[in-house]
Amino acid sequence: MTIVVISTGGTIASTEDAGGDASPELTGEDLVASVPGFDDQLSLRTEDFSNVPSAHFTVEQMHELSQLIAEYDSDDVVDGIVVTQGTDVLEESAYFVDRSYDGETPVVFTGAMRNPSLASPDGPANLLTAVRTAQSEGARGRGALVAFNDRIHAAKYVTKTNSMNLDTFRSPEFGPLATRDEETIRWSVATERTESVDIDPAALTNEVVGITVTADMHPSQIPAPDECAAVVLAATGAGHIPPKLIEPLEALAEADIPLVATTRCPEGRLATDTYDFPGSEVTLQRLGCYYSERNLQKARVETIVGLAGGGVGSVLSRP
Repeated sequence: MTIVVISTGGTIASTEDAGGDASPELTGEDLVASVPGFDDQLSLRTEDFSNVPSAHFTVEQMHELSQLIAEYDSDDVVDGIVVTQGTDVLEESAYFVDRSYDGETPVVFTGAMRNPSLASPDGPANLLTAVRTAQSEGARGRGALVAFNDRIHAAKYVTKTNSMNLDTFRSPEFGPLATRDEETIRWSVATERTESVDIDPAALTNEVVGITVTADMHPSQIPAPDECAAVVLAATGAGHIPPKLIEPLEALAEADIPLVATTRCPEGRLATDTYDFPGSEVTLQRLGCYYSERNLQKARVETIVGLAGGGVGSVLSRP
């Protein structure tokens, strides 16, 4: 069996430099060499895609990574693909791939919260879990997955919940799809695969503004129509905004700037017909907002993918 490990940088690939700070330096081969427990029947190939902190990762790199994964999917020798990345935007990269990759070969993202210079680094164990997941027949056809702390999550549900704790990646509402018990991946949850979109790289843009709506938020935080390609709102509760935001959002709608709404709550979805006060979900619908079931950062990824794939309506719908 052949598994390809694609290294992109991040904490899992970091070492302590002369100044005492961690920076990405380790290659894919270095990462694989740090993991005990791989058997002789497993062939591990490595590719160094990049070596940057994940906060530096661009949407163009996400697309290039997705294209590389598709190339490996077309290689009959490759049985699984593991991507190592920093945890800051790992959920966004994994979800971008989930929305743009239509292959059957398992794709598993992983990373680390502690770099190798610290006590009890978690990178080797996470990489082992990711490889074991990529080897598992149960991972085929599920799109992009995230393996962390012996749990395997769907890219569309998982999120980083703690800035420093090892047990940071969680799927708040639906939980993990599987766990690793010793050398066995135990699948317990089935989920529908995310529909993939063909992306035009020339249409990729990062000019999608993501905004968390807060109490008595000033309307100046809403961009003008000439300052963005789309706006994603994480509304309060079931889809509510302060009334003073309505006018600047109307200006965006009148300029045909796509508006996407989700909830800022870690669980649940937007309402469609519970409230009708100014600024309620009825207002969002009147503005023509698309509804997303993902968190703000992934709803922004959805919107970016949609804009590059024929329109936001190719990935989201209006209620």
